[in-house]
Amino acid sequence: MSDSEKPQAVAHEKPLADDAYLEDDPHRAALEDNPDRPEKLTWGTVLSIFASRPWFLRFLGLAFVGPVSGGFLLITAILFQIGTELGDVSNIAWMPGGWSIASSVSFSIAGSLSDIFGRRYVTLSGQLFAVVGAIVGATAKTTTTVVVACTLLGFATGIIFVAYAGIPELLPNKWRNVGLAWTEGAMAIPWAICGVIIANELVSKASWRWCFYIAIIYSVISFVGTALVYFPPSRPRRDYEKTRWQEIKEIDYMGIILYTSGLTVFLVGLTWAGTPAHPWKSASVIAPIVIGVLVFIACFVYDFTVPKQPLFPLDLFRRYREFTVLLVVVFVAGMIFYSMSGILPQGTLYMFESDGIQIGLTQLPNGIGNFVGGTLIPAIAHKIKHLKMQMIVALTIQLVFVALYSVAVPQSKPAWMAFQFFGQGCFGMITLLCYFIAGLHVPLRELGIASGLIGTFRSAGGSVGNAIFNTILTSVVTVEMPKRVTAAALAAGFPAGNLEQLIPAVVGAATGVPNAFAAIEGATPEVQDVTLAAYRAAYGYAFKRVFWATIPFGVIAIIAACFVLDSSQYLTNHTAVRLEKDTVGGTGAKTGQHQHQHQHGGDVESHEEAGGRARKLD
Repeated sequence: MSDSEKPQAVAHEKPLADDAYLEDDPHRAALEDNPDRPEKLTWGTVLSIFASRPWFLRFLGLAFVGPVSGGFLLITAILFQIGTELGDVSNIAWMPGGWSIASSVSFSIAGSLSDIFGRRYVTLSGQLFAVVGAIVGATAKTTTTVVVACTLLGFATGIIFVAYAGIPELLPNKWRNVGLAWTEGAMAIPWAICGVIIANELVSKASWRWCFYIAIIYSVISFVGTALVYFPPSRPRRDYEKTRWQEIKEIDYMGIILYTSGLTVFLVGLTWAGTPAHPWKSASVIAPIVIGVLVFIACFVYDFTVPKQPLFPLDLFRRYREFTVLLVVVFVAGMIFYSMSGILPQGTLYMFESDGIQIGLTQLPNGIGNFVGGTLIPAIAHKIKHLKMQMIVALTIQLVFVALYSVAVPQSKPAWMAFQFFGQGCFGMITLLCYFIAGLHVPLRELGIASGLIGTFRSAGGSVGNAIFNTILTSVVTVEMPKRVTAAALAAGFPAGNLEQLIPAVVGAATGVPNAFAAIEGATPEVQDVTLAAYRAAYGYAFKRVFWATIPFGVIAIIAACFVLDSSQYLTNHTAVRLEKDTVGGTGAKTGQHQHQHQHGGDVESHEEAGGRARKLD
């Protein structure tokens, strides 16, 4: 590409000295620091991100497998089975709920810390958290302990996800989506694709604890591998006028407390709502919801006005089209995906199949859709371009097919399977497009916190969605299931005096308990058939309400996506940083910063030098 053919850089009120703009202006950097060919990747970069054939070398991508695949995807597929074995199914919704809350908090914390200390040590600490959380889960004796384990793994996930900032900055702009898609691929094969089958096989042939054993194995391997090959810049923020200790003291601890407490209290109210002990009008529901909302609002008011290094930086939120609307999009996508990840396998169990293998096979299109939408399509997003339109299309597909689940239940298993391919498959694409677009708009010095915020809102959406949709499901089933089963049993001639024993037997038979009706007098084959049909119809009625409830949120996300500023023009050969040390086949950047070759007789000047010279000129 000749100079005349390259896109013209955007105008600026005040020119920056030489390559200092790489840090402050991603648009100008993408257009001006745009070599004819992409920079050759070093072996350290390749092993850190891709490391194609030996699966155990995909260290950054591998880091997600333990806390995400083991701690979330596999666990959500067998929530009911875990709760049943441990004798407490009332708290199973808190397994994905705790995971989502913890990850939403740690995303932003880790993003800020990685801008101060670099991505390497933050990523390694997250991998250690994953090992601890997996050990807690593997040794759990109660459902509550499993919730704690999932919460720890969720916290680890948010920390490890700084790779969503670390991976793009190591790659040319137009290849960033490939690196992000690779991380999704590490989770998809085989975990997202066959996760339900694997989880149910573990339950039937070994133990659900193997979900956590798998997380331990992967987390240990990824920790060792990352420690050996991943050496990104040690200080991405490059605020050389402050020490790291000064920056640590300026972290927004009050904002973290307000955000965490507000979100948690709000979700407690939503989760309790509609149960027999906590009706919607009760103070135990209204008080936590109202208090949670007020504390949550107070968090943003405080953050926008008081702290020097806020959890939610106002200057980032002022980038409405470049960044803020992406938070709305990813929040809604997280609401739908994370809640459905737990709800859909339960729907298969309650309405279609009780055999673990058949449940897994029924959910297989869901997993394949995750792989196609989260790995294959995002990997070619830079070829398709029109990133904004890709996002709108993906959101529309998600909206339509999640709503169409209601057409399939409880009678059409083939439609139930087919619709999940599209309804769940778009989440990975939507999420990676949000990271991709934000990375092309946000300055390098804020990339960590920006990526952290996208992760925060994604997981916060998952927490809210999990609470809302499970509350709808539980409240409707609590009313409809006993009523319908009782009516069907009496109509088939079942004695009214035995109804108290019948409903637990129906629940057991529907979920695979052998000979559940054996001890029930009057439970003829006809009674068994009609009550099971009534049970499934009640759940079908409840699930329809859940799926319909997603529609307004999906519409909001599509409207928000229409305002996204497309970043396709910045898909250039510009690379933001290099590895600080390349342990395989090269030396990396000696200064620890991205070095830029200037046309000054071949001299090389580091960001630190150029940044200092720019400050003197200013």
